[in-house]
Amino acid sequence: MVRDLSKLVSTVNEHLPISEIARFPVLDGVLQWWRSHGDGLPPGVDPVELPPRSLRHLILVDLPNPDEAVIRLAGTLACDIYGRELKGTSVHAFFDQDGAGQVLADLRRVQAEGSPLLTRRRYVSINQKMWSYTRLLVPIQPDPTGVARVLKALEPVTFQRVSAPAPGS
Repeated sequence: MVRDLSKLVSTVNEHLPISEIARFPVLDGVLQWWRSHGDGLPPGVDPVELPPRSLRHLILVDLPNPDEAVIRLAGTLACDIYGRELKGTSVHAFFDQDGAGQVLADLRRVQAEGSPLLTRRRYVSINQKMWSYTRLLVPIQPDPTGVARVLKALEPVTFQRVSAPAPGS
């Protein structure tokens, strides 16, 4: 009997003060890159400008409308975990309804406020595995057609697979 872990495990979506970023070296490097653009949003994601150790842990997300977020580009970590290219994958395909709503709300918040968001996450993924990590979301300038974009970075020292709870617990 296959258990649907998303029914047994609550998603964690805990916002952390951005002042704690120094605890997360890869995220700190991405935030420094983002801040190096001054008051303006970075015009895009240039891998040459970003800290090299962050590239594997990045995901560029497009927000084509208020109810959708779609992966435009995923670093090799996410693609390796899911065993496929993730370009074009919707947030709704990754998470249950509540989880997708939380992620979409965070992405929209970052886009609307124009400021970074540091978050600790735990969730059951599309492959029915539990994951835990700390992420940083930073807004990027919209693409030429006006589609909003957010860069997501995962901190590798916090990224881990979490054991499923025992039946009945």
